Amino acid sequence: MNLIDRYVFAVTEHLSDNNRKDVADELRSNIEDMLPDSPTDRDIRGVLEKMGNPRKLANEFYPTKRYLIGPNLFDSYISLLKLVIGITVSVMLGVTILGWVVSFPDNSNYVSLITDLIANAIGAAVQAAVWVTIIYAVLERTGVSEGQMPFSKKEWTVDDLPTGVVPPSKKISRAETGLSLFFTLLFVSVLYFNPNLIAIYIHENRSTEIIPLFSEERLAIYLVAILLITLLQLIIIVWKFIQSKWNLPLAIANTVQNIASSVLIIFLLCDRQLINQNFFKGIADLANTSANQIIDSWYRGTSIVVIVVFIVIAAWDSISAFFKAKK
Repeated sequence: MNLIDRYVFAVTEHLSDNNRKDVADELRSNIEDMLPDSPTDRDIRGVLEKMGNPRKLANEFYPTKRYLIGPNLFDSYISLLKLVIGITVSVMLGVTILGWVVSFPDNSNYVSLITDLIANAIGAAVQAAVWVTIIYAVLERTGVSEGQMPFSKKEWTVDDLPTGVVPPSKKISRAETGLSLFFTLLFVSVLYFNPNLIAIYIHENRSTEIIPLFSEERLAIYLVAILLITLLQLIIIVWKFIQSKWNLPLAIANTVQNIASSVLIIFLLCDRQLINQNFFKGIADLANTSANQIIDSWYRGTSIVVIVVFIVIAAWDSISAFFKAKK
């Protein structure tokens, strides 16, 4: 695929099937008119760079203008918005129902449950729509939609043209993006809205004792960091959805997110005041051992293993992203 073909492909891939062929023919005609007889590769590069960034040029062929989310991103924005709202509402409904079930309510709480479900579903949908719209608007205006790092001042050149069909190994599947989104939202929903769900449930004599894993007072210290890293993860998920393929800026951002997540995990698992001491006692009672043995086993063994496994997974994810971006 020569430079002209690559440029035409880069412009028309963002257009609808109805006008793609007409635009391609018009572009080729314009490029040929601007070239001298028997053009050299240097002549072609000069003309293409004079025409400018293909994504920006594609905007001129849209019959209507969309102002908050541009035409290059509008279709993917609608697709991701539906996905995010569906996942967010499902997660919030699931967390609400689980919280109601583990509290072992009596029949008089059904009205309250239905009210909570409706309120949480509406709230989740509104929050999802707002954040997706904000992230899309920011990414578009910072150059991310053009395959750049945010706020990059780099001018477009012919070297930025796509080489043609994206290799399967470089593609980011929608299933991968959807799973990442689901687990990210599930994690923050439980940890931020209802951390007491992560607990030991001891049912005796028609009563249930709930021993949460975390100390709520201590966990509150980390909530800002958790929300910021979650926001960074959501931005990268949206970025993946937009690009649909790995590139160097996306791989760098993915590595930054993995490093930030690893640091947060290390702090969380090494903080001896974060884990509810009654949780260790509850485990000790169930295992017929002492609480001190459980505590030593956790901080000298289990937490270290979890940290190492998490870091290895994060490192592998970061390195593989760079390899895929270079293919």
